[in-house]
Amino acid sequence: MKTAKLILVLLCINLSAGCVRDNGSNAVKEKKNDIPDNNIPGNRDSEESSPESGKLNYKSSGEKTGMEIISSQEVKFHIGDSLTIRGYVADIYLSDKVSYINFENKFPKNIFSCAVFENRFNDFGDLSKYKEKTVEVTGKITTYKNKPQVILNSKDQIRIMTNEK
Repeated sequence: MKTAKLILVLLCINLSAGCVRDNGSNAVKEKKNDIPDNNIPGNRDSEESSPESGKLNYKSSGEKTGMEIISSQEVKFHIGDSLTIRGYVADIYLSDKVSYINFENKFPKNIFSCAVFENRFNDFGDLSKYKEKTVEVTGKITTYKNKPQVILNSKDQIRIMTNEK
């Protein structure tokens, strides 16, 4: 009987020592970065920057609180998004069926363009008024021949920035 008790005690000691060792060495440790912290700079839940900064404004739920304004250089990272893009119009290409407003450089080195199709030409008037101006365009960013573009259907989607320096 004493032998059985001794074996039982040793077994309990061994099991409890094994549990402590497993809990210490095999325990899952949480990374600090996995825990949401609204005080960490750059955390989406804590951002409250202005539209002028070119960053999103978020509520703590991750919802947008304002319209995002990005530069034409950033547009390639926002395919499929509907937002406002600010950039310099380097050139205007006019044809009978479609006209292009090319940003930052002339075609083919442009980084972004806006397309206006012939059925909307009368709505926009002379597109050359945008050439060599900084403008803001609003719309859904798509691609055409692997380049970002926004199709303009309304004159309200484009405006010349009046506070140019």
